[in-house]
Amino acid sequence: MKNPVKAFAGLIANFFRKPVTIEENYGFLSDTFRWLPRRDDEKCTGCGACYERCSSGATHIHDVQEERTVCIDSLNCIFCGRCADACPESALELSFEPKTDDEKKVREEMFDIEGGECPHSLIRPKENKEASLEYLRRISLAHEQGEDGPCTKTMLPLQRCSVCGEIMPETSKHLEIVKKRALENLQPETAKIVEEDMKLYLTACVSCRQKYSLIWNTHPRKYI
Repeated sequence: MKNPVKAFAGLIANFFRKPVTIEENYGFLSDTFRWLPRRDDEKCTGCGACYERCSSGATHIHDVQEERTVCIDSLNCIFCGRCADACPESALELSFEPKTDDEKKVREEMFDIEGGECPHSLIRPKENKEASLEYLRRISLAHEQGEDGPCTKTMLPLQRCSVCGEIMPETSKHLEIVKKRALENLQPETAKIVEEDMKLYLTACVSCRQKYSLIWNTHPRKYI
């Protein structure tokens, strides 16, 4: 070092100077950069495929009374995309960098919102306190039908057994999709027979299907 005294004096002077920020180009984000996944309420049937494939335990399904609630915890989501790959209805997709002003505003404010009540007891990272309802609404992964902003959860009615009235662990919407797809992939003559059987057993619980299969003539042995 040519002038150690001058260098040392400059070092001491830096302690009393204000910090300086220099603008630099840090590159760009790829178009395939993955951000929060979004769920389309209109397409979601509550089948549970996303819950089964979630690798981080971020997806939750709760059946309370006659409703199924599907929600994804954004704080635990690792954006792996397995839920979107597993969804048979293509109701989930991983979003990318925010492009609209509203999306950018949500990104900027999502960790600065406080107050309110949180129904899911969601804990914010590095802060031992519950996130607010507004905070949870903004970082959630769903879009309600008819709304542009994210919502907290997707709620679907569960199917009641048409015989005994017991609540089944399936949503009415999912059973309708199952029926539609099953009939579409059968020959017309076979589809007609299966459709008649489905009218009897599709909306019945497992116990009633077993109990009345011979009476309804819906058991598979009739085809032997």
